Amino acid sequence: MDIIRFNTTLKASGKEYARIVYWNRFWRNKTELILTCLPAAASIVLFCLGLRSSFMLIIYVILCAYPFFIFSQCKSSIKYHLKNRDASESAPCEITLMPSGILAEIKDYNLQYTYNWNDFTTIYDTLGYYMMFNKGTMIVMIRKADIPDTQQTAFVDYVFEHVDQNKCLIKIK
Repeated sequence: MDIIRFNTTLKASGKEYARIVYWNRFWRNKTELILTCLPAAASIVLFCLGLRSSFMLIIYVILCAYPFFIFSQCKSSIKYHLKNRDASESAPCEITLMPSGILAEIKDYNLQYTYNWNDFTTIYDTLGYYMMFNKGTMIVMIRKADIPDTQQTAFVDYVFEHVDQNKCLIKIK
């Protein structure tokens, strides 16, 4: 098969988008999750070890509130992005997998995006999407439910055939 073609949207929206952002920020990048929770964990340990004074209690409260601040900031930025995002991101999009790469056409807005297979450094199959990254930046996300059942295995085979597996880590189930 030379090309695979199906319709989807360019980006997720609503709760799906929020889940993907949280996964991308905190689960894919474990360092940020650790750095977010470490101050609270350290303050709890120090409190339990008996290092208590009025000044230290204030510091402990601040450090325990830090993860909540980070998660609420992330939630706020998700809401802002969903409210102010470009309308073309949730418009119907036709995805075409070709030997040279992936073509995304948003006909309602006369937009075309081409992504070369060599651009990808990591591909994940998670949260109902195929997420394709170039280093730390998500380039393409394809909703698995939008790929016709008859093309599901062909899609995965196509990705494995065309992506340089020496350069790209593929984490597809």
